[in-house]
Amino acid sequence: MFDWINELPGYIRYLIILVLAGIIYQTAFARRLPLLKTIAVYIALAVGCWLLLIFQIMRFPIIEAMLITIVLIIVTRLRLMVGKPKQSKQD
Repeated sequence: MFDWINELPGYIRYLIILVLAGIIYQTAFARRLPLLKTIAVYIALAVGCWLLLIFQIMRFPIIEAMLITIVLIIVTRLRLMVGKPKQSKQD
């Protein structure tokens, strides 16, 4: 189903992994940090994505797993928004 991903050049797969990792980090784990710490986090994220690229080249479904992770984060966020008790206006 996702065989076309393995046919992409390595740098395109790296960019896809980097963008997906950034989205996952930003939506699930990010907190407000000073600028230099934020830069350090994203540099570490970019370096770590090389390892994920190696796994992707070895035909592990890294990109597919990251897409599923993003879908699960979205479903969880939607469920939290819908499940919040509505505050009644008390005057």
